Amino acid sequence: MSYHEPIFAMSLDPAVLLDSQGVVTRVNDSWQPTFGHSADELVGQALMGLLPPQEAEHLGRWLGDLAPDGRPRELHTRLRAGNGEYRLTHLRALRAPESGDVCLIARERWLDDAERDHLRQIGHRWDALVHCLPDFVVTSDLDGVVLTINREVPGIPTDQLVGRPESMFTPIAPDERPALRQRFAHVVQTGETLTYETQVLYPDNTYGTFESRLGPIFDGTRITGTVLVTRDLTRQRQAEEARRAAEQQIREYTIQLERSNRELERFASVASHDLQEPLRKIQAFGDRLRQKYAELLPEAGRDYVQRMQEAAKRMQDLINDLLMFSRLTTKEQRHAPVNLNKILTAVLSDLEVRIEENEAKIEAEGLPMLEADPMHMRQLFQNLISNAIKFRRPDHAPVVKITAEELPARGRATSMVMRVSDNGIGIDSKYHERIFGIFERLHSRGKYEGTGVGLAVCRKICEQHGGAIRVESNPDAGSTFIVELPLRQERKHQYP
Repeated sequence: MSYHEPIFAMSLDPAVLLDSQGVVTRVNDSWQPTFGHSADELVGQALMGLLPPQEAEHLGRWLGDLAPDGRPRELHTRLRAGNGEYRLTHLRALRAPESGDVCLIARERWLDDAERDHLRQIGHRWDALVHCLPDFVVTSDLDGVVLTINREVPGIPTDQLVGRPESMFTPIAPDERPALRQRFAHVVQTGETLTYETQVLYPDNTYGTFESRLGPIFDGTRITGTVLVTRDLTRQRQAEEARRAAEQQIREYTIQLERSNRELERFASVASHDLQEPLRKIQAFGDRLRQKYAELLPEAGRDYVQRMQEAAKRMQDLINDLLMFSRLTTKEQRHAPVNLNKILTAVLSDLEVRIEENEAKIEAEGLPMLEADPMHMRQLFQNLISNAIKFRRPDHAPVVKITAEELPARGRATSMVMRVSDNGIGIDSKYHERIFGIFERLHSRGKYEGTGVGLAVCRKICEQHGGAIRVESNPDAGSTFIVELPLRQERKHQYP
């Protein structure tokens, strides 16, 4: 290279001489100001040591392909400067015919304004994308060193991951790291993208569940690293576990409820026979005592018998109403299309005598069809109309108005609201909720008959049909009972 020695020494571009094995033998004076390596640091070292591992092999092949015919070849690569920073570099090399040595000139590749703007825009778009994603996005080199990460891992500062050896595997639970290493090696070797679920161990010894996709980063046809997109599923998995536990509790509760219902049915059966039998005897012997021995009893005795009979009648009514209320819970509902107009006609026929005695007037507009238990709908109408007649004002004949409207949802009717209004005594607002409790009475037995079960039955019927009932009322201003019911019954989910 003696003929070219002045050119080599005076070149403004950094240049080195390499032997046939790619080891640096000479360094010109322009190298250190540009890349920061002194001649002592480079001479005797392989030039490939200045390139990233994935590019060093390519440089070796490129140098090996240099023919000793005097024709230079060019290569774009990255070269590590003295401060450890990799810089884009344009290499130009020529092999000497006689010695086989290589003269290599390295010119740092400067980008023009258009290229810089283009790269800056790409960088901005990439930054915006990865920072908006709810997922973690991590890039690494082929050795598992994290190069970039878009957000901080809880409890692990970013500077403890970026640039650290094998930092791609650091956050993973120790017992799962071997599997991740195998996946990483598979992606690097094959270029395939893998999807998997893994556990992360945080510094506070808590675990997180992540769903991940690990894929290759290509530079042309070469794989230069990996990209990991991973999503935190910890809360989702916890919610799923909580849902499974809740479903198990519901199944257990359903079994207990079915057992309780069977016990309640048995109680109802016992009450209908064992409790009513002695009550019927009390009533029967009381009737005989009154019929055969009334004249022998003093007036006080006859009064006692009368009170006993009235108490037995109240007891009979209470038992019957309690049985009716319990059967609402234990009896299986048989839903079918129900014409409420026909139900109302049947109820008015049953109440005909009471309506005539009270000179009551019942006004009803066209009522809709709905899916319900016909017997329960009959009980609902009977209780509401009976109450409207019973709780009348002394100087006003009862007037009961029944109206209904269908409520649309998403373009089709899905429920109905029915209003049963009267001109009776009304109810103070502080009692609007209390009146729906079982055996709740706001008046003495002497003033209004009844057991206080009727409205509790109405609420139970509405709730069992997926609806509700409430009242709007004020004292001496009448009452309006508002019933909301779906037009179609939902099919109940059967748990396995």
